[in-house]
Amino acid sequence: MSEIKRVFPGGNTFEGFFSYHKYIIDEGRTFILKGGPGSGKSSLMKNIANKMLKYGLSIEYHHCSSDKSSVDGIVVKELKVAIIDGTAPHIIDPKFPGLEDEIVDLGKYIDRKKLFNKKEEILEAKENNRKAYRKTYSYFRAAKEILGEIVDENSEKVDFMAFNKLIYNLKEEIYGTKRIDIIGRERHLFNRCFTPSGLADYTDTLLGDKKVYYIKSEYGVGKSTLLNMISKEGILRGYDVEIYHEPLIPEKINTIIIPELKLALSAANFAKDNNYKEIDLNEFLREDIKKEEDYNIFNSLIDRGLYNLSQAKKNHDILENAYHPTIDFNGIEKEKERIEKEIMKLV
Repeated sequence: MSEIKRVFPGGNTFEGFFSYHKYIIDEGRTFILKGGPGSGKSSLMKNIANKMLKYGLSIEYHHCSSDKSSVDGIVVKELKVAIIDGTAPHIIDPKFPGLEDEIVDLGKYIDRKKLFNKKEEILEAKENNRKAYRKTYSYFRAAKEILGEIVDENSEKVDFMAFNKLIYNLKEEIYGTKRIDIIGRERHLFNRCFTPSGLADYTDTLLGDKKVYYIKSEYGVGKSTLLNMISKEGILRGYDVEIYHEPLIPEKINTIIIPELKLALSAANFAKDNNYKEIDLNEFLREDIKKEEDYNIFNSLIDRGLYNLSQAKKNHDILENAYHPTIDFNGIEKEKERIEKEIMKLV
Protein backbone atom coordinates (compact mmCIF):
# COMPACT_ATOMS: atom_id res chain seq x y z
CA MET A 1 0.00 0.00 0.00
CA SER A 2 1.25 3.48 -0.90
CA GLU A 3 2.68 5.58 1.88
CA ILE A 4 3.18 9.34 1.64
CA LYS A 5 5.71 11.17 3.78
CA ARG A 6 6.47 14.88 3.67
CA VAL A 7 9.65 16.53 4.93
CA PHE A 8 11.91 19.52 4.31
CA PRO A 9 15.51 18.85 3.21
CA GLY A 10 16.48 22.46 3.93
CA GLY A 11 15.29 25.28 6.14
CA ASN A 12 15.38 29.02 6.78
CA THR A 13 17.27 29.19 10.07
CA PHE A 14 19.21 31.70 12.16
CA GLU A 15 22.29 30.56 10.20
CA GLY A 16 20.60 31.38 6.89
CA PHE A 17 19.56 28.61 4.53
CA PHE A 18 20.60 25.30 6.10
CA SER A 19 20.72 22.16 3.99
CA TYR A 20 20.32 18.47 4.77
CA HIS A 21 19.94 17.68 1.06
CA LYS A 22 22.71 15.06 1.18
CA TYR A 23 20.33 12.90 3.23
CA ILE A 24 17.56 12.86 0.60
CA ILE A 25 18.81 9.52 -0.70
CA ASP A 26 21.70 7.42 0.54
CA GLU A 27 22.14 5.15 -2.47
CA GLY A 28 20.33 4.44 -5.71
CA ARG A 29 19.37 6.11 -8.99
CA THR A 30 19.28 9.91 -8.84
CA PHE A 31 18.06 12.41 -11.42
CA ILE A 32 19.36 15.93 -10.66
CA LEU A 33 17.32 18.69 -12.28
CA LYS A 34 18.98 21.95 -13.31
CA GLY A 35 17.11 24.98 -14.61
CA GLY A 36 15.83 28.45 -13.83
CA PRO A 37 12.78 29.54 -11.81
CA GLY A 38 9.46 28.66 -13.39
CA SER A 39 10.96 25.90 -15.52
CA GLY A 40 8.61 23.24 -14.20
CA LYS A 41 10.98 21.26 -11.97
CA SER A 42 8.47 20.91 -9.13
CA SER A 43 5.58 20.05 -11.48
CA LEU A 44 7.70 17.42 -13.23
CA MET A 45 8.49 15.73 -9.92
CA LYS A 46 4.90 15.88 -8.69
CA ASN A 47 3.58 14.36 -11.93
CA ILE A 48 6.01 11.46 -11.74
CA ALA A 49 5.21 10.97 -8.05
CA ASN A 50 1.49 10.74 -8.86
CA LYS A 51 2.19 8.05 -11.43
CA MET A 52 4.28 6.05 -8.95
CA LEU A 53 1.50 6.27 -6.36
CA LYS A 54 -0.91 4.73 -8.88
CA TYR A 55 1.42 1.73 -9.04
CA GLY A 56 1.15 1.35 -5.27
CA LEU A 57 4.62 2.72 -4.58
CA SER A 58 5.43 4.98 -1.63
CA ILE A 59 6.59 8.57 -2.10
CA GLU A 60 8.61 10.81 0.15
CA TYR A 61 8.06 14.46 -0.82
CA HIS A 62 10.87 16.87 0.02
CA HIS A 63 9.22 20.27 0.16
CA CYS A 64 10.76 23.64 -0.60
CA SER A 65 11.42 26.02 2.30
CA SER A 66 10.75 29.06 0.10
CA ASP A 67 7.36 27.69 -1.03
CA LYS A 68 5.85 24.71 0.79
CA SER A 69 3.56 23.95 -2.16
CA SER A 70 6.64 23.21 -4.29
CA VAL A 71 8.99 20.27 -3.92
CA ASP A 72 12.80 20.14 -4.03
CA GLY A 73 12.80 16.40 -4.45
CA ILE A 74 10.89 13.12 -4.41
CA VAL A 75 12.07 9.67 -3.34
CA VAL A 76 10.48 6.42 -4.52
CA LYS A 77 11.47 4.33 -1.52
CA GLU A 78 10.89 0.83 -2.91
CA LEU A 79 12.86 1.54 -6.10
CA LYS A 80 15.68 3.53 -4.45
CA VAL A 81 15.12 6.33 -6.93
CA ALA A 82 15.19 10.07 -6.32
CA ILE A 83 14.56 13.15 -8.43
CA ILE A 84 16.14 16.27 -6.93
CA ASP A 85 16.23 19.98 -7.72
CA GLY A 86 19.96 20.65 -7.85
CA THR A 87 19.86 24.44 -8.29
CA ALA A 88 20.86 27.15 -5.78
CA PRO A 89 20.69 27.51 -2.83
CA HIS A 90 20.90 23.71 -2.57
CA ILE A 91 23.38 23.00 -5.36
CA ILE A 92 23.76 19.25 -5.90
CA ASP A 93 26.09 17.52 -8.33
CA PRO A 94 26.37 13.82 -9.21
CA LYS A 95 28.39 11.53 -6.93
CA PHE A 96 28.80 8.94 -9.68
CA PRO A 97 28.11 10.68 -13.03
CA GLY A 98 26.88 8.29 -15.70
CA LEU A 99 26.51 5.40 -13.27
CA GLU A 100 23.77 6.08 -10.73
CA ASP A 101 23.42 9.86 -11.08
CA GLU A 102 22.29 11.93 -14.04
CA ILE A 103 22.02 15.68 -14.57
CA VAL A 104 18.86 16.72 -16.42
CA ASP A 105 19.40 20.19 -17.90
CA LEU A 106 16.03 21.91 -18.20
CA GLY A 107 17.80 25.22 -18.80
CA LYS A 108 18.35 24.29 -22.42
CA TYR A 109 14.62 24.81 -23.03
CA ILE A 110 14.82 28.53 -22.22
CA ASP A 111 14.56 30.93 -25.17
CA ARG A 112 17.41 33.31 -24.29
CA LYS A 113 16.29 35.99 -26.74
CA LYS A 114 12.87 36.22 -25.09
CA LEU A 115 14.46 36.13 -21.65
CA PHE A 116 16.82 38.99 -22.46
CA ASN A 117 13.81 41.30 -22.85
CA LYS A 118 13.05 40.66 -19.16
CA LYS A 119 16.61 41.36 -18.01
CA GLU A 120 15.98 44.50 -15.95
CA GLU A 121 12.89 43.00 -14.30
CA ILE A 122 14.83 39.86 -13.41
CA LEU A 123 17.83 41.74 -12.00
CA GLU A 124 15.60 43.96 -9.85
CA ALA A 125 13.63 40.99 -8.51
CA LYS A 126 16.85 39.09 -7.73
CA GLU A 127 18.23 42.04 -5.77
CA ASN A 128 14.98 42.57 -3.85
CA ASN A 129 14.89 38.85 -3.14
CA ARG A 130 18.42 38.98 -1.72
CA LYS A 131 17.51 41.91 0.55
CA ALA A 132 14.35 40.18 1.80
CA TYR A 133 16.30 37.05 2.76
CA ARG A 134 18.99 39.16 4.44
CA LYS A 135 16.32 40.81 6.61
CA THR A 136 14.68 37.45 7.31
CA TYR A 137 17.89 35.93 8.63
CA SER A 138 18.73 39.08 10.63
CA TYR A 139 15.45 38.75 12.53
CA PHE A 140 15.98 35.02 13.01
CA ARG A 141 19.48 35.65 14.40
CA ALA A 142 18.03 38.20 16.83
CA ALA A 143 15.32 35.70 17.83
CA LYS A 144 17.99 33.08 18.47
CA GLU A 145 19.79 35.47 20.85
CA ILE A 146 16.61 36.09 22.85
CA LEU A 147 15.91 32.37 22.88
CA GLY A 148 19.42 31.85 24.24
CA GLU A 149 18.56 34.09 27.20
CA ILE A 150 15.37 32.09 27.84
CA VAL A 151 17.25 28.79 27.63
CA ASP A 152 20.03 29.94 29.97
CA GLU A 153 17.57 31.13 32.59
CA ASN A 154 15.38 28.03 32.37
CA SER A 155 18.26 25.55 32.45
CA GLU A 156 19.51 26.98 35.74
CA LYS A 157 16.32 25.73 37.41
CA VAL A 158 16.47 22.12 36.15
CA ASP A 159 17.11 19.12 38.42
CA PHE A 160 19.58 17.39 36.11
CA MET A 161 20.16 14.44 38.42
CA ALA A 162 16.51 13.45 38.06
CA PHE A 163 16.67 14.31 34.34
CA ASN A 164 19.63 11.98 33.75
CA LYS A 165 17.87 9.18 35.65
CA LEU A 166 14.88 9.58 33.31
CA ILE A 167 17.11 9.22 30.26
CA TYR A 168 18.72 6.06 31.66
CA ASN A 169 15.33 4.49 32.34
CA LEU A 170 13.98 5.56 28.94
CA LYS A 171 16.91 3.93 27.13
CA GLU A 172 16.18 0.67 28.91
CA GLU A 173 12.45 0.92 28.17
CA ILE A 174 12.98 1.55 24.47
CA TYR A 175 15.98 -0.63 23.65
CA GLY A 176 15.88 -3.31 26.33
CA THR A 177 18.90 -5.61 26.25
CA LYS A 178 19.73 -5.37 22.53
CA ARG A 179 23.48 -5.00 22.07
CA ILE A 180 25.63 -3.78 19.23
CA ASP A 181 25.34 -5.76 16.01
CA ILE A 182 26.48 -3.14 13.54
CA ILE A 183 26.44 0.62 13.95
CA GLY A 184 23.17 2.06 12.68
CA ARG A 185 22.82 4.91 10.20
CA GLU A 186 21.46 8.37 10.88
CA ARG A 187 19.41 10.55 8.57
CA HIS A 188 18.87 14.26 9.20
CA LEU A 189 15.95 16.35 7.87
CA PHE A 190 13.39 18.93 8.97
CA ASN A 191 9.81 18.00 9.85
CA ARG A 192 8.98 21.67 10.46
CA CYS A 193 10.17 24.73 8.58
CA PHE A 194 9.73 28.50 8.43
CA THR A 195 8.13 29.28 5.05
CA PRO A 196 6.59 32.40 3.46
CA SER A 197 3.16 31.21 4.65
CA GLY A 198 4.32 30.64 8.23
CA LEU A 199 5.60 27.65 10.17
CA ALA A 200 4.85 24.51 8.14
CA ASP A 201 4.67 21.20 9.99
CA TYR A 202 4.50 17.77 8.32
CA THR A 203 5.03 15.70 11.48
CA ASP A 204 1.62 14.06 11.03
CA THR A 205 2.85 12.32 7.85
CA LEU A 206 5.78 10.81 9.74
CA LEU A 207 4.24 9.54 12.98
CA GLY A 208 0.95 8.04 11.80
CA ASP A 209 1.68 4.36 12.47
CA LYS A 210 4.34 4.82 15.16
CA LYS A 211 4.37 4.23 18.90
CA VAL A 212 4.89 7.86 19.95
CA TYR A 213 6.43 9.27 23.11
CA TYR A 214 5.41 12.92 23.40
CA ILE A 215 8.13 15.10 24.95
CA LYS A 216 6.58 18.06 26.76
CA SER A 217 9.18 20.70 27.51
CA GLU A 218 9.80 24.41 27.90
CA TYR A 219 12.89 25.83 26.18
CA GLY A 220 16.09 24.95 28.00
CA VAL A 221 14.75 22.03 30.03
CA GLY A 222 16.53 19.35 27.98
CA LYS A 223 14.25 18.21 25.15
CA SER A 224 16.95 18.27 22.46
CA THR A 225 19.50 16.72 24.82
CA LEU A 226 17.16 13.83 25.61
CA LEU A 227 16.37 13.19 21.94
CA ASN A 228 20.05 13.39 21.02
CA MET A 229 21.04 10.85 23.68
CA ILE A 230 18.22 8.43 22.79
CA SER A 231 19.11 8.65 19.08
CA LYS A 232 22.83 8.08 19.69
CA GLU A 233 22.07 5.07 21.89
CA GLY A 234 19.89 3.62 19.13
CA ILE A 235 22.60 4.09 16.50
CA LEU A 236 25.18 2.43 18.76
CA ARG A 237 22.83 -0.53 19.21
CA GLY A 238 22.51 -1.00 15.46
CA TYR A 239 19.26 0.85 14.72
CA ASP A 240 18.85 3.32 11.85
CA VAL A 241 17.49 6.59 13.24
CA GLU A 242 15.74 9.48 11.49
CA ILE A 243 16.55 12.78 13.22
CA TYR A 244 14.35 15.82 12.62
CA HIS A 245 15.65 19.25 13.54
CA GLU A 246 14.28 22.51 14.91
CA PRO A 247 13.43 25.13 12.27
CA LEU A 248 15.28 28.02 13.95
CA ILE A 249 18.36 26.27 15.36
CA PRO A 250 19.23 23.29 13.14
CA GLU A 251 21.59 21.67 15.65
CA LYS A 252 18.62 21.19 18.00
CA ILE A 253 16.29 18.19 17.63
CA ASN A 254 12.50 17.99 18.03
CA THR A 255 11.69 14.50 16.72
CA ILE A 256 13.42 11.16 16.24
CA ILE A 257 12.05 8.04 14.56
CA ILE A 258 13.39 4.49 14.84
CA PRO A 259 11.74 2.73 11.85
CA GLU A 260 12.70 -0.83 12.86
CA LEU A 261 10.91 -0.41 16.20
CA LYS A 262 8.06 1.62 14.65
CA LEU A 263 8.71 4.06 17.47
CA ALA A 264 9.14 7.84 17.71
CA LEU A 265 9.87 10.50 20.29
CA SER A 266 8.57 13.94 19.39
CA ALA A 267 7.99 17.39 20.84
CA ALA A 268 5.89 18.45 17.83
CA ASN A 269 2.28 19.55 18.34
CA PHE A 270 0.89 16.53 16.49
CA ALA A 271 2.39 14.21 19.12
CA LYS A 272 0.66 16.13 21.91
CA ASP A 273 -2.71 14.59 21.05
CA ASN A 274 -1.48 11.43 19.29
CA ASN A 275 0.83 9.53 21.61
CA TYR A 276 1.43 6.32 23.54
CA LYS A 277 3.00 8.14 26.49
CA GLU A 278 3.69 11.72 27.57
CA ILE A 279 7.04 12.57 29.14
CA ASP A 280 6.80 15.93 30.94
CA LEU A 281 10.29 17.38 31.34
CA ASN A 282 8.83 20.46 33.01
CA GLU A 283 8.46 18.32 36.14
CA PHE A 284 12.21 18.75 36.58
CA LEU A 285 11.91 22.53 36.93
CA ARG A 286 12.43 23.57 40.53
CA GLU A 287 10.30 26.67 40.07
CA ASP A 288 8.13 28.47 37.52
CA ILE A 289 10.52 30.64 35.53
CA LYS A 290 8.60 31.60 32.40
CA LYS A 291 8.96 35.30 31.61
CA GLU A 292 6.24 36.43 29.22
CA GLU A 293 8.19 39.50 28.08
CA ASP A 294 11.09 37.47 26.67
CA TYR A 295 8.71 35.04 24.95
CA ASN A 296 6.76 37.94 23.43
CA ILE A 297 9.95 39.52 22.05
CA PHE A 298 11.06 36.16 20.66
CA ASN A 299 7.72 35.54 18.92
CA SER A 300 7.66 39.09 17.54
CA LEU A 301 11.11 38.64 15.97
CA ILE A 302 10.04 35.35 14.39
CA ASP A 303 6.95 37.09 12.98
CA ARG A 304 9.10 39.83 11.44
CA GLY A 305 11.34 37.20 9.90
CA LEU A 306 8.34 35.42 8.44
CA TYR A 307 6.99 38.68 7.01
CA ASN A 308 10.25 39.27 5.13
CA LEU A 309 10.20 35.66 3.98
CA SER A 310 6.79 36.36 2.43
CA GLN A 311 8.32 39.37 0.66
CA ALA A 312 11.04 37.12 -0.73
CA LYS A 313 8.33 34.83 -2.09
CA LYS A 314 6.72 37.76 -3.93
CA ASN A 315 10.03 38.51 -5.64
CA HIS A 316 10.53 34.85 -6.52
CA ASP A 317 7.05 34.86 -8.09
CA ILE A 318 8.17 37.79 -10.27
CA LEU A 319 11.16 35.74 -11.41
CA GLU A 320 9.00 32.71 -12.21
CA ASN A 321 6.55 34.87 -14.17
CA ALA A 322 9.45 36.36 -16.14
CA TYR A 323 10.95 32.98 -17.04
CA HIS A 324 7.73 31.04 -17.65
CA PRO A 325 6.82 32.48 -21.11
CA THR A 326 10.36 31.84 -22.37
CA ILE A 327 10.33 28.09 -21.71
CA ASP A 328 9.60 25.33 -24.23
CA PHE A 329 7.35 23.14 -22.09
CA ASN A 330 7.04 20.55 -24.85
CA GLY A 331 10.72 19.88 -24.29
CA ILE A 332 10.17 19.68 -20.52
CA GLU A 333 7.34 17.17 -21.09
CA LYS A 334 9.63 14.97 -23.20
CA GLU A 335 12.22 15.00 -20.41
CA LYS A 336 9.52 13.97 -17.93
CA GLU A 337 8.43 11.08 -20.16
CA ARG A 338 12.04 9.94 -20.58
CA ILE A 339 12.66 9.95 -16.81
CA GLU A 340 9.39 8.07 -16.27
CA LYS A 341 10.49 5.36 -18.71
CA GLU A 342 13.84 5.02 -16.93
CA ILE A 343 12.11 4.64 -13.56
CA MET A 344 9.51 2.21 -14.90
CA LYS A 345 12.33 -0.17 -15.89
CA LEU A 346 12.88 -0.66 -12.16
CA VAL A 347 9.24 -1.34 -11.26
